[in-house]
Amino acid sequence: MHAELEYVSVGCSRTPHAVDWSGSGTVAYAAHETVALAREAEEGRGPARVFATLQGHSGRVNCVRWIPSLSSLSAELVSGGVDGKIIVWRKQKGGQFTVVQELSSHTASVNCVAGVYLLLSDREEGETPSIKTLIASASSDSTLKVWQRLNLDDEFSEVQSISFGRGFALCIDCCLLPSCSPVEPVLVTGGDDARVNIYIWNNGQFCRGLSVSGHKDWVRDVEVAREGRDLLLASCSQDASIRLWRICQQQQQDCKHKQQQEGEVEEELKLKGNTFCLSSGATVSVTLESVLIGHEDWVYSVCWWPRNSCHGTDQSDCSSADDCLQLLSSSIDKTVVLWKPDPVSGVWMEEVRVGEVGGNTLGFYGGLISPGGQLILAHDYQGGLHLWGREEKEEGEGGRSLDVWSSLPTIGGHFCGVQGLSWEPRGGAFLLSVSSDQTARLHAPWIRTGGEQRMWFEIARPQIHGYDMTCVAMTTSLQYTSGADEKVLRVFEAPANFVANLSRISREHLQKDGSDVPLGASVPSLGLSNKAVFTCRLRHHDVIGGEGSEGKKITKNPFADHVPSFQPVDLTEPPVEAHLLQNTLWPETQKLYGHGYEIYCAAASPDGRYVASACKATKAEHAVIRIWEVSSWKQLQPLHHHSLTVTHLTFSPSSLFLLATSRDRTWSLWKHVGTDKNPPFQLCCSLEKSSKLHSRVIWTASWAHDDSCFATGSRDKKVLLWKRGESEEVWSVQSPPLEFQHSVTALDFSPLPTRDSRHVLSVGLESGHILLYSCSLGTMEWNLALSLDPSICHTATVKQLSWKPHNRTEDGQPESGSVLASCSHDNSVKLFRIRFCTD
Repeated sequence: MHAELEYVSVGCSRTPHAVDWSGSGTVAYAAHETVALAREAEEGRGPARVFATLQGHSGRVNCVRWIPSLSSLSAELVSGGVDGKIIVWRKQKGGQFTVVQELSSHTASVNCVAGVYLLLSDREEGETPSIKTLIASASSDSTLKVWQRLNLDDEFSEVQSISFGRGFALCIDCCLLPSCSPVEPVLVTGGDDARVNIYIWNNGQFCRGLSVSGHKDWVRDVEVAREGRDLLLASCSQDASIRLWRICQQQQQDCKHKQQQEGEVEEELKLKGNTFCLSSGATVSVTLESVLIGHEDWVYSVCWWPRNSCHGTDQSDCSSADDCLQLLSSSIDKTVVLWKPDPVSGVWMEEVRVGEVGGNTLGFYGGLISPGGQLILAHDYQGGLHLWGREEKEEGEGGRSLDVWSSLPTIGGHFCGVQGLSWEPRGGAFLLSVSSDQTARLHAPWIRTGGEQRMWFEIARPQIHGYDMTCVAMTTSLQYTSGADEKVLRVFEAPANFVANLSRISREHLQKDGSDVPLGASVPSLGLSNKAVFTCRLRHHDVIGGEGSEGKKITKNPFADHVPSFQPVDLTEPPVEAHLLQNTLWPETQKLYGHGYEIYCAAASPDGRYVASACKATKAEHAVIRIWEVSSWKQLQPLHHHSLTVTHLTFSPSSLFLLATSRDRTWSLWKHVGTDKNPPFQLCCSLEKSSKLHSRVIWTASWAHDDSCFATGSRDKKVLLWKRGESEEVWSVQSPPLEFQHSVTALDFSPLPTRDSRHVLSVGLESGHILLYSCSLGTMEWNLALSLDPSICHTATVKQLSWKPHNRTEDGQPESGSVLASCSHDNSVKLFRIRFCTD
């Protein structure tokens, strides 16, 4: 067997400095305990596919930063995490990223990192250039550490530790002074003291050269860019302002210091200490260039374009306005602003403002401009990634050309642990996932014109809830039920707008029965239930003084403020984040009451007739399994057997049996004896606790495709295979247990046997690893068929595994490439293409 990683859906860490864009176009972002790498699938469309997740941290990754590369070097990436580690990654010739070195000196979370290369000039002709590398890291332990590598093949060593006492450095940047020979490294920091500190390199260490004030609150980000022989330093703060500082040598005749005439600023520029001396004796001045006021709340990040280093392009002479330095700022006020200097006056003006109006976003933690300057990427408080692209210019008033920026689909995913998965039952047209981030997300392939390219995206967000979600089960192709940390089970049905969009995006034509199908759904203020929207009502600004289709005067609607926010969108490509938040909800059709505590698990029968659910329980009276009839959504029967929480429910492929596992270390098997029977489900077999075949909680179970056997996985690190005897009341262990080094948390049998008639069982472990075992239908002996490469597996507990249903070819045999879906506490949903290799 062979496995390929086909799709990764994972959200960004909810921290500043969590995303960076390399000069070659690769986007790196922190994703739980990994670093996700994404690249463009089509030129000019931005990051569209996560192709790798770098594993090495043992805690949440907080920050990532590419080291501005030289043409002769492979790309290097630096990441820092809650575990206090800094990891340096390098891209190899084959495109793989490997760990160069782990730096462990901080005693608390690393919050920001920066790095720079120094091309040393003291070498003889013909020798290989000597390249020194400096890395700076700031941590919650109130220190900033500097690491040095003298040559690319050497190891980093700590050369300095700067203490901030009771304060913190919240942001750092490393750069080179272009006007110095030899080139001088400069380190800039901003912190909770509202000051910007500039350090200069002297005798192998950074010494504080200058501390400038001006901000009234914490400095959240600093970034330096080169402009000719000067440096422009941008700093942003929680005081909602951005300040631009010019760094230049005083004795230089071409110093572009622009004196300000305002009295208040003039006094600030005359404060002592606005100059400092380099080790060479040269005097460098730092002057306030401009104060940018445009945001209404905390500004979290600033980003220059082009992002040049000492070895980058000289920006002293701009051939056009587009070639000059531009600054991007992002704020918690839900906006991202692009600033440009006026070509005549030099005053910095707001050029573009993008963002999200309304919806559920809570502002942006950071923003970046693509290397080509045509794309803007921002990440928000909820771990979502937003992408905007520049389109062809239009003529504005007075013949002025205006750039048009529009939202584009991009990567993303859950920002908390993913708890459950469910495929569309007819043929796996889409995959539904639920998470502790209180959302249900729908993933489907985007099939381009001609069908050559098939890429998976999140195309809908059917439920945005007020409770952490725990389980999901598809009952029909366009209906599902979900459970959360509440006592209610909720039922949702697909609206007409989703069905139409799915047909255009994925070419899946699913029929929606009934004439009164809702167009979409919206959530009322202070509500948890998705309310159906049957018509696209006019918004508030459309109902004042206008005329209706029949020519009648329309007066102001007194209930305009209560008009649903949903607006139907005709999509031919995956929706952008704004649409996912607001226009892709499914209407809620039922609430199922009866459980006494939070819903823990649910399952739907393959024939779509029944749903089984269970809740958290510490007593037998609450550890009840409730059976619901889908046609009427009435409770059909309570099943009493277990004494503690039922952890997993699964129907057999024929819908004849229901298997339940529990924290009480037992399982129970229920048979459907017919709708005319009372009760319709009867206990036919169970595992006695005294047998001790499983010594710990049984987390998971799965049925073989033919109902002939099932497997159970437990915290005791074992998988047991159970086979039916001569009668349905007798099920016994048929082979020695599969034993592992970690708890077994997820199991799923392939829906069809292989071409050589073998069962395939996927096993997910608490460590995040996934393994595939096969066994003969006759001997029932296990063989390890494939252990997925740890680099493409999860880094935390695998919560569920699910094979895509009905993987048959035209001759009735399994496809050569089946799809296995997995979800994990590491916030990710992954799809693996499994190829069964048979000679």
